[in-house]
Amino acid sequence: MQRRDFLKVAALTGASTALGAATLSLPGCGKGMISKDPNRPNVILITADDLGWKDLGCYGNTKIKTPNIDRLAREGMKFTNAFVVSSSCAPSRASFITGQYPHTNGVTALTHIKKSKSLMPFYTTLPSILSDNGYNTALEGKWHVSPYLPTSWYGYRERLSGMLPKDFWIENSNKALEFIDDNKENRFYLELNYMNCHRKDDGEFYFDEDFPVNPEDVHVPEYWTLPDWEEIRLEVAKFYSQTMKMDKMIGDVLNKLDEYGIAENTLVVFVSDNGPPFPGNKMTLYDRGTGTPMIFRWPGVIRPGTSYDGLANTIDIMPTIALACGFEIPAAVEGKSLLPIIDGESTGDIHEAVFMEMTDHVFYLPTRAARTKDWKYIKNYSDIAKGLDQNNHMEWAHRLCELPNQPWKSPRVPEELYDLKNDPNEQVNLAENSDYKAKLDEMRDLLEAHMTKTNDPYLGKGFTKDYKANLDIYKTKGVGDKYK
Repeated sequence: MQRRDFLKVAALTGASTALGAATLSLPGCGKGMISKDPNRPNVILITADDLGWKDLGCYGNTKIKTPNIDRLAREGMKFTNAFVVSSSCAPSRASFITGQYPHTNGVTALTHIKKSKSLMPFYTTLPSILSDNGYNTALEGKWHVSPYLPTSWYGYRERLSGMLPKDFWIENSNKALEFIDDNKENRFYLELNYMNCHRKDDGEFYFDEDFPVNPEDVHVPEYWTLPDWEEIRLEVAKFYSQTMKMDKMIGDVLNKLDEYGIAENTLVVFVSDNGPPFPGNKMTLYDRGTGTPMIFRWPGVIRPGTSYDGLANTIDIMPTIALACGFEIPAAVEGKSLLPIIDGESTGDIHEAVFMEMTDHVFYLPTRAARTKDWKYIKNYSDIAKGLDQNNHMEWAHRLCELPNQPWKSPRVPEELYDLKNDPNEQVNLAENSDYKAKLDEMRDLLEAHMTKTNDPYLGKGFTKDYKANLDIYKTKGVGDKYK
């Protein structure tokens, strides 16, 4: 069967039933058996931690060299309006493998801090679907979805890195390349979760000696909406150095696929879990916090060098991969398959709007948002400030908050409305401007309909005053204080 014919059959099958995928096992192919079916692709899901949607060469950043990720975009499809469902690691990553919103799968906080918010093992995940159908499934790097439970409970047959947080950092490509060596004849799913773009536990970035970046050669990206201060440029240089290290390791994996001649039968997906770890970016529902680079490469299916400008959401990753591999999409999945887009069958809009949420990060931060192509509506359920997260020990971060457009230590307002066409960096809140009352009502209704449909527990909740009770959060912390 030709691959495009296989995809059409898979799409028809997936669209015609709402059965849970956990019940779909290939004949004679249980969990202990490995499939070699040539019609089904291998899958490599590559995730970056804290990488913004415009922080790569292929997304227009001329100050960083990311040739291998750029290669994925050149040989595949780049999504230019893709968004995570939450600007926080654990909730975002849980959506990758469940295809569900955080309030649906229950992962609404950082799970290493709030263990009760870990993903329960009875949820159907992408690895469990693939494993049940004969794929050898493996995980290397960060496991933040349910860090205190065995990854085998979530469908991963192999864990290529240890359970301790120090083991989450992928330092080289040895284990990934060995896994590909061992499975070059098999159908496999490999999830590589790189943490290079995440700050260390002490809140610092460090240069990688193999990837030097001169702070005098970079500028603070305009879309971060931060001043181009010398201290921040140094942080940018270190951030770029680590991003380039990650890019090199991704190149190692791509070269190994080429070496074995299996690149054409391997779907590679690249995505980040939230925006860059700087004030007003990560932990916010602004585009600089939720926008993500998202790239699909699948030679022979995806036309090289294409891009999709329609809205996409990271809950779409799970159903897209499941259907691309020929398996049904579970009824509980809330994302939509992007397969018609990546295989060229459709160029229309998959989503008229996308939705994002925060409930907790390190601290309580209840927020919901709706985004269309031209408008963003944010509903805050508390006046508690966004805070500075891992930047809290830095003098410049607190000095930054003295600027009028940097209110990260100040109380939040109940509602925000932004005209993205004329104000792409979301600097002018139009929620109290009477000229935009009709648009505000429209966006309110849009978010409320989504919250009703998905049974969001914050539907109908009021705005609470929590700022004064949490003033200690915003004080300067010592370098030894640890934030995740």
